Amino acid sequence: MRCGSDIQNKLAIAGFCGDFLEFTDPYCQGPVPLDTEQSQFLNTRATFISQAYGITFKDAQNRLEREYSQLHRSHEYERVVLWFEHDSYDQLILARVLHHFWKHQSFPQRLELICIDSFPGIQRFVGLGQLSSEALRILWERRRPITRDRLELGHRVWLALSAASPQALMQIVNTQTPELPSMAKALRRHLQELPWIDNGLSLTQQLTLEILKDFKAIAADQLFTILVLEKEPLPYLGDSMYWYVLSQMLQSNYPPLEITIESINQPWPKRVLQLTEIGQALVRKQLNWWEISNSDRAVGGIHLMSGQPVWMWDELRNQPILQSSLLS
Repeated sequence: MRCGSDIQNKLAIAGFCGDFLEFTDPYCQGPVPLDTEQSQFLNTRATFISQAYGITFKDAQNRLEREYSQLHRSHEYERVVLWFEHDSYDQLILARVLHHFWKHQSFPQRLELICIDSFPGIQRFVGLGQLSSEALRILWERRRPITRDRLELGHRVWLALSAASPQALMQIVNTQTPELPSMAKALRRHLQELPWIDNGLSLTQQLTLEILKDFKAIAADQLFTILVLEKEPLPYLGDSMYWYVLSQMLQSNYPPLEITIESINQPWPKRVLQLTEIGQALVRKQLNWWEISNSDRAVGGIHLMSGQPVWMWDELRNQPILQSSLLS
């Protein structure tokens, strides 16, 4: 089981046999409602995925239904091995999978985990897709059984992720999650996608504007490459996920960036972006974007809407803070 197809062919080349489950619901973006009725949950997720990533609702719904159905049958296997890395995209999906087994108490004969945050010889480890078939065979020998403590942590993380407040997630972060050492850092990075208290931008938005400040004008695909390989402390975004972030800024009533006229008709990776005056002021922290933008978005179960009390990230205090009014 893997949250993508990046290692599927390499596993086959390495000689592995068995079914491959690609489980890819990106909980690091969009609303994650309380896990009650599955049809309602999947409808919420399919609606977001369709709108955010430019695919039809039916295609999004069909993919989710197929993946969740396979997850619900996974206890029928003799062995299930989870292949994950350390970023928030992977770790939140890992939490959902562990929650599933905890909730249903139906297990394969062997349930095992491979989860790494580095690999010898790779200076900047981003994900398992960087590894060779030989390296995957090495990781196979290092797999470990998923204990009850790990299942219980995944269950707690999932409930905290879908809560309307970030407080439970922050409590888990503060434990350092020794059962799953990568989880705490990933959850903290997830919370940094809340608007920051000093400028109202998420960390991804801030890093994007800082790159644009340095390069003046740059194509979206180059912007994404620099973000992932140089700026992002814990890379987790795919290219379509990043375009969603850029689109949200471009469509704002006070956009901090804009597409150059010459590139407006290009495919989005080749559209050239540059800062607006608003963006320049935000980089200098002379404005708070949450004050001026008409925003409405979700970070897990947390609904962020302009004009309402909002949870924001305070980097100095290293914690989320509920702000009733930024203007008071």
